[in-house]
Amino acid sequence: MPVGKELGTYTGKFSSVRICEINGDQQIAEGSYTAKVSGEISGTAVGTMTFDGTNERGTYTELGVGYLDSGDVTTYKAHGVYWFGGKGNGWQTRAAVMMGDQTLVVEGQIKMSDGVFSLSGKVAELK
Repeated sequence: MPVGKELGTYTGKFSSVRICEINGDQQIAEGSYTAKVSGEISGTAVGTMTFDGTNERGTYTELGVGYLDSGDVTTYKAHGVYWFGGKGNGWQTRAAVMMGDQTLVVEGQIKMSDGVFSLSGKVAELK
């Protein structure tokens, strides 16, 4: 997935995380988050990510709403992958995002510290 111009960065926290299903080492987990986005698409993103896989790797979907500083409100959907980056590095994520009539690429990470999951990363155009 070749990426183009970087449009912004984001940082946020999960307000809730729940395990929906466990089957052996496979699990489905869901987390709701709020993130601050800076750059060309600055604003606040509120959404839910659903992870399907093991602790080491899997896929995820994401549904959310962006409340942009411009006053616009836009919905988005994402489909991506995650993988464990090693102790202290948390999980790396990469997804294709449909936001309005735009296709974007989001690359980031999810970490846990003191029992709180946080997320951060970059948003870029898809070439």
